[in-house]
Amino acid sequence: MNGADLFALSLRAQGVEWIGTLCGHGLNEVYAACLRADIKLVDVRNEQTAAYMAECWGRLSRQVGVCAVSSGVAHANAMAGVVNAQFDGAPMLLLTGAGPLGTAGLGHFQDFDQLGLAASMCKYARVLDVAERIPEFVHQAFAAALSGRPGPVHLTFPMDVQEVEVDVELPSGPAQAPARMHAAPEDVERAVDLLEAAERPVLMAGSGAYYAGAEGVLAEFAAAYAIPVMVPIWDRGTVASDMAEFMGVSGAASGGPELLPQADLVLLLGAAADYRVGYLQAPGLHPRAQVIKVDVDLGRLGEKRPVELEIQADPAVVLEQLHAACSRCQMGGFKDWLAAARELGDAFQDRLIKGTVRGNGLHALDIIEALEEVLSPAAVVVVDGGNIGQWFHQTLGRRSYPGRYLTCGASGVVGYGIAGALAARVGFPKEPVVLLSGDGAATFTLTELECAVRQQLPFVMIVADDESWGITESGHLQRYGKAMSSTLGPVDFAAVAQGLGALGVRVSSKGELVDLLCRGLGESVPMLVHVPIAGGMPGGE
Repeated sequence: MNGADLFALSLRAQGVEWIGTLCGHGLNEVYAACLRADIKLVDVRNEQTAAYMAECWGRLSRQVGVCAVSSGVAHANAMAGVVNAQFDGAPMLLLTGAGPLGTAGLGHFQDFDQLGLAASMCKYARVLDVAERIPEFVHQAFAAALSGRPGPVHLTFPMDVQEVEVDVELPSGPAQAPARMHAAPEDVERAVDLLEAAERPVLMAGSGAYYAGAEGVLAEFAAAYAIPVMVPIWDRGTVASDMAEFMGVSGAASGGPELLPQADLVLLLGAAADYRVGYLQAPGLHPRAQVIKVDVDLGRLGEKRPVELEIQADPAVVLEQLHAACSRCQMGGFKDWLAAARELGDAFQDRLIKGTVRGNGLHALDIIEALEEVLSPAAVVVVDGGNIGQWFHQTLGRRSYPGRYLTCGASGVVGYGIAGALAARVGFPKEPVVLLSGDGAATFTLTELECAVRQQLPFVMIVADDESWGITESGHLQRYGKAMSSTLGPVDFAAVAQGLGALGVRVSSKGELVDLLCRGLGESVPMLVHVPIAGGMPGGE
């Protein structure tokens, strides 16, 4: 057994079943070892795709997604996915091959400080420099990726260390996240006091609540006390099914119901104190609003203005503690405020949707309505694009916001979508997978359709084509009266898909789209549905 075998077996011990990868310098022994260890290699044409696959799987599964790329610029390309994981707090491992440790710094092929580049974005980064300690290093990396606020980790694997013969005990058992942190009793008591004194509370459930697995207790707590719930746009969703208390997303460029400016108490549950919650300052927040911040990451407390209560603990555990304490003191609910919040939400929806002029051609709303008609609750929906992402959040994302809705994440990146669909298909082989993409986002990695076809990884890709970088162009038109480098030319997406071996179809009616969605979800190869639409962002037409 050599160092590469020991590494592959260490991954298996952590539960890794597949890796997104692009072949190249420094990976040959790793590949051979992964195949011997029964780890599936999903190959792609761009290192960004491999890295996005890993971080998307981390976001979908709350497990560590893994990608492997070659040295030099390949490592730099893969950093796009690492940055996205850092923004979102997603667990992933970037493994990068490298020239021999013995000639590092002497100018061997693609000699490069990969560790230095990765370290600023990663919770853990090191060179696998001692073959016998590989299980230890892998365990440390996975533990770091999963502990506290999850995030990306990196390992550089020199070729000579991969080839060293080793005779050590095989790794057993995956890394476990530390025990969940509870809130101090006095903090729970203070939180109950603040809730009891409030009249208009809002619970803002961020990605930290999702990674804590707070979906169940969130639904119970909100229903028990009639507390309106929102999710910062692009954060991971914790609203697993339709919930009367869910008011949609906050911080969207297309607006939303004005709840935060009216709230007198905001419970920030694993959510960043950023622009999506008005920086916790007026006018985004009521000037006299009180704030409770709950986060497992100490670094995310103490941000922005001072608040009434900060709790470093697991968001799901805090909700459980809070629910029990409120029940013991028989705290009343906020039914009148919830009813008023729903009126605000309904009024916003009326202005947004009923005020939309669809014209003669297809509109983004036609796509959303077709998805509503076809998709089952088990479907994974990947959303990649600015304008189409806004429409999605203001419609499908208004009723529920489950973890199987995968958006760009807090970074706001575009172009990750095909990687997300590939990760969903590999990880959930029996579930429907639909990628809803804008035309600009689609062209980043469109050739990955060939990889999906060849490796029998089918999904349906809807390309909403307005021949522009729509969300940017909408802003240009509103502020400057003209588009500036935001207009795109026509692309025959259906023909491109066919050239890559996928099914490609162009539609001109919602009925056609519904029929093709039903058909595409049963196909054994990817289907791209090209949907030319009228431009415009919700509320901006």
